Amino acid sequence: MIRILLVDDEPELLELEQRILEQKFGFATITASSGNEALEVFENQTIDAIISDYSMPGMDGIALLRKIREIHSTIPFILFTIREREEIAIEAINNGANFYMQKEKLPQVVFAELAHAITKSVELFRAEKNLKIQRDLALANANAKTLEETLLICTRAILDVSGMDGVGIYLFYEGDLSLATASGNVPGYHTQPVQQQVIPLLQAILKHAKTQFREQPEIMQTTPVLGEIENIQTDICASMHHHGKKIGAVHIFSYHKHDVFEVSLQRFVTDIIVQVGGYISDRLAEEALKNSENRMKALIRNLPGMVYHGHIDEERTMDFVSEAVYLLTGFHPNEITHNTVRSWGSLIYPHDRSHIPEVITRAIEKNVMFRLTYRILTRENKFKWVLEQGTGIYDSDGTLTGIEGIVMDITRQKILDDQVKMYHTRLKTLFMLMAAGCIIFKSEGTVENTVIIDINRAAEEIEQRTKIDLIGTDFQSLFHAADQELHDALSDILIDKKARTIQKCAIQYPNGLRYFDIFLSSAPVGTERTDVEIFLIYNDVTDRVITEKQIITSLHEKELLLKEVHHRVKNNLQIISGILKLQSMRIQDPRAQEIIQECRSQVYSMASIHELLYNSRDIGRVRVEDYISKLVDHFKQEYEGISARLKLIVRVDPVIVLDIERCIPCGLILNELIMNAVKYAFEPDQDGEIKISFTQDIQSYQMQVADNGRGLPKDFDVRKSQSLGMELTSQLTHQLRGKLDISSDKGTVFTVTFPKIDGGRGKNESTTNTDR
Repeated sequence: MIRILLVDDEPELLELEQRILEQKFGFATITASSGNEALEVFENQTIDAIISDYSMPGMDGIALLRKIREIHSTIPFILFTIREREEIAIEAINNGANFYMQKEKLPQVVFAELAHAITKSVELFRAEKNLKIQRDLALANANAKTLEETLLICTRAILDVSGMDGVGIYLFYEGDLSLATASGNVPGYHTQPVQQQVIPLLQAILKHAKTQFREQPEIMQTTPVLGEIENIQTDICASMHHHGKKIGAVHIFSYHKHDVFEVSLQRFVTDIIVQVGGYISDRLAEEALKNSENRMKALIRNLPGMVYHGHIDEERTMDFVSEAVYLLTGFHPNEITHNTVRSWGSLIYPHDRSHIPEVITRAIEKNVMFRLTYRILTRENKFKWVLEQGTGIYDSDGTLTGIEGIVMDITRQKILDDQVKMYHTRLKTLFMLMAAGCIIFKSEGTVENTVIIDINRAAEEIEQRTKIDLIGTDFQSLFHAADQELHDALSDILIDKKARTIQKCAIQYPNGLRYFDIFLSSAPVGTERTDVEIFLIYNDVTDRVITEKQIITSLHEKELLLKEVHHRVKNNLQIISGILKLQSMRIQDPRAQEIIQECRSQVYSMASIHELLYNSRDIGRVRVEDYISKLVDHFKQEYEGISARLKLIVRVDPVIVLDIERCIPCGLILNELIMNAVKYAFEPDQDGEIKISFTQDIQSYQMQVADNGRGLPKDFDVRKSQSLGMELTSQLTHQLRGKLDISSDKGTVFTVTFPKIDGGRGKNESTTNTDR
């Protein structure tokens, strides 16, 4: 876990930064409220990176940076402050700051960028430190021999000097002593029973600092199995040390009895073993260095960039570049080193060259790491953005011998960073300039802990308060005068995380009651994802609500007036019907009475529509089923004897409704067709059926009157008919943009089909088809 030292003299901001970096990004943080306190913490605790404010009493952020660089030249340091003068940012970078970041951006964006900068700086810091360690080891092991060859030479030398039959060399591997090699006459020496006896003896001898000699009688007392199994009669056991470190032991043995070793031989063997110990120790170190070098090469191969060793001359001459240079530039290492084909300096984009030597020189003078971002031209003349970080290399006298570092391709990152900046600018602009008010809240899971962290200009205008005044205000304090529905919506969204929409939410403000359309949504934040950010977008619809209320009131008034009109029209038509009835009672001519009765039926068909509209909730449309039922009931009342001898069957789709403009023609047509069927379809006193139907399909309505009477004459032609009823039916069908179909087979069927959508007058002609 990365440990960060946060330095800020404002406790609230310090606490906020600590909470966000720990909870959202998983860093470990230590806080300090002043520069002096930060220095004390830095000297006594392990710190990976430092984030400091600029404006602090006593010691500002730049002064703290200088002090830190005197203690540690490469530890990541980020100046994190409010918008300062441009020269402050330049001074921070010149004094070794890794990043200079401002706090004015959106919190979620600025802290994401801050976390990215921390992680990136610490990773580079650690990689460079490890790289230096591995480089030093790799350069020291250039010509090392293998350990196996070294051990073989040593065992042969020991055998030649001692004149004994065999020798075994034991080395420590990960803390355990084990046989490394054995030479001479050693059948069965490698077996487990022998090693189980020899290794404990050698471990006991290694407790002493000097070479030890032991003869067979003493060995037989502790490990008689050697004599019984391998017939070892004499042996010498000695420990190997080098520079005070125990590296292993030597076991020299013979199958013959050696009563006494000469003193000179003992001394010589001792000297040889000491020399062998030093030699093996060197080879072990060389082997370790070789392994380290291999790991170093693997590390360099796997590093995301080109590792180099070079100079700071005008051409940026390179003595060494890693294989990654090919992926970076298209040139092979041998083409770049020593400027063989191209120099590194010539690959740098001309406009970016001028500032590079100055930055490197200034960093070397201060003995700190330099960091550069610039463009290069590849072999294919393509641009790439690179990040170079390096440091000066000095000899034992402190003289600068060159620079070493790493160059990484950051083209994709640069493009992404530019896109992020562009998108951030767009979103910030959209956020600030959007017409609707927008407030961002941070919540720890409860309504009480939901506070404002950002607000746009439209919301400032709505609330008549500035962003500075509103930041930190809790939700309940801001919307205490709002409908309870808003508070319930926030409670629900904190539980189920589902977006909510509230329309016409009333909020009481000092200048009066206002209405808003509100949208609420949430997004989890932090590593534990327990905290959430609430987005509230609200649009003032007070004028619209007032206008809607005025329109509703006006519509209600007009509806009442229109109902009154329908009522009066119905009454007037009923008066006309009554006058016609009185007139018919005074007329003796049956034909005249019949005409007046027909007129009364036509008047009733229209009056019924106005009566239905007056009693309907929808004053513009009539339910056809109700209308036809009313019309049929009227016929039964007007024409005596209908109920006894004629059966009227009604089949109407109950969902069909028509506006008054089409309902009146339909009513008049039905009136004529039903009246004709009642009067002319049947013989006197003949029983029969009249079927009235009104149905629909996708595009049209079908209105039909059918009887099972005597049918039409064979020579009947509706176009030549002198009947006023047939002429009226044709004209009304034309008015409906429909067609009239007549068939006369086992009775008469009149079918009127007209479109659901009125296509406009004159666009469609009605047609009449007669099928006999």
